[in-house]
Amino acid sequence: MKRASYVLLFFFVMALLLPLLAQGYALRIFTVAYFYAILASSWNLLAGYTGQLSFAHAAFAGIGAYTAGLLSLHTPLPPVIGVFLGGVMAGVLGYILGIMGLRLRGPYLSLITLAFSEIVRIVVTVEHEITRGSLGLHIPPFFPEGTSPIIYYYGMLVLLLLSLLALSKIVHSHWGLYLQAIREDEEGAAVMGVDVVRWKIFAFVVSSFFAGLAGGYYGHFVRVVSPHLIFLSQMGLILAMTVIGGMGTLVGPVMGAIIVYFISEQVRDFGEYHLVLFSLLVILVMKFFREGLYGLLRLYLVKHGWLSRESIS
Repeated sequence: MKRASYVLLFFFVMALLLPLLAQGYALRIFTVAYFYAILASSWNLLAGYTGQLSFAHAAFAGIGAYTAGLLSLHTPLPPVIGVFLGGVMAGVLGYILGIMGLRLRGPYLSLITLAFSEIVRIVVTVEHEITRGSLGLHIPPFFPEGTSPIIYYYGMLVLLLLSLLALSKIVHSHWGLYLQAIREDEEGAAVMGVDVVRWKIFAFVVSSFFAGLAGGYYGHFVRVVSPHLIFLSQMGLILAMTVIGGMGTLVGPVMGAIIVYFISEQVRDFGEYHLVLFSLLVILVMKFFREGLYGLLRLYLVKHGWLSRESIS
């Protein structure tokens, strides 16, 4: 086994053993951090690997949460089906939005996704009879009443691992090469035969699906879904997690999500000022070390012989 595999195995074993070391509030923090890790990793597929900046990712998580919650309240479907359909709904809307916006370039895609996010927030706020508006939609738990928080922790961990496995398969296949070619040079990729619009829409749909999937499970975990999940501040948090952790890598957004969310919990008493802190961190990372925290970790591991330069990508 390569040393890189030992490093990944170490982090996986630590995540499995964490409930033995952390209980109560700390375990809940890790569960929510894994939720944000799924959002950051899936958004990274679109922004980090394909070079398409979208501000609708938090909205897709909200769509998944509301879809799963409404299905649990008004249909006999089990929560697992509702969560999956929440991901499907987010993917379908992502496909429609992608068809409209991904033929555009420059800031226009960002503006369209920003407008879409705001539309979703307004709709779930004003449709009080369906979504309960700003009061929040109370939905049943994913597991039977009284289930230990440890089970929810492992559920979110499994969802994170499945998401990372699927994203890894994509980025390390010829599909991933198409996406990275689009990121580097759209015109050049098109000249070489890459269907640019098709693969940009593909990345958008996959990214939206995993955001909806994570949102659906998260809604059942917290049991209250509100428009707060769709606020622009949530999108800013996802962006900060991805950039600080390391865009264009699989491990970086996960690291960034866990670290940034823990910091956000520690400075929550300062209100929205913590977003200013994360904004400054994003600027510093983009200015001085674009590979983020994961890039620093890789340099450290290579320097001490844990990784070879040929084994990292």
